[in-house]
Amino acid sequence: MKTFKHIYFIFALTCLTITGVLLSGCKKEEDPCDNVTCQNGGTCNNGSCSCAAGYEGATCGTEVRSKFIASYSVQENCSPGGNFNYTMTINNSATGVQNVVINNFYGVGATVTASVSGSSITIASQTVTVDGTAVTFSGTGQLSGNIMTLSYTASVAGNADNCTATCTKQ
Repeated sequence: MKTFKHIYFIFALTCLTITGVLLSGCKKEEDPCDNVTCQNGGTCNNGSCSCAAGYEGATCGTEVRSKFIASYSVQENCSPGGNFNYTMTINNSATGVQNVVINNFYGVGATVTASVSGSSITIASQTVTVDGTAVTFSGTGQLSGNIMTLSYTASVAGNADNCTATCTKQ
């Protein structure tokens, strides 16, 4: 009986040793997203964050519009209006993370809204009152470094100025 217990013990010990060796070779593959925290609704995919609309950066912690927020020195050429120099500002809009407000647009004190995506800005068609006159604005632009280039139209009672503005961050 003693021999049977001894053989049983050796058999059990051998089985445990083999199982341990086999299991130690089966390491769980590490998830590349284990140590990645994506912000503002971003999701991790293979260790990198895919950002929700309106956000960018390694962890989606930066609003896309933040690069547009500034005061700008504007040099503008409008046809048939002429050449103008003025200062305008772009601020955050309360209507959404992809929206901004442009103050002193067109150099006449107009306030317009715009949306941003990546390095692009879009001024959807909108009518604002400037000194008692209804002016309709629409256009697009690109930001590259500290320079934003805008192409837009300002229309009053069917007469249109087609403008190109070079806006330099101050």
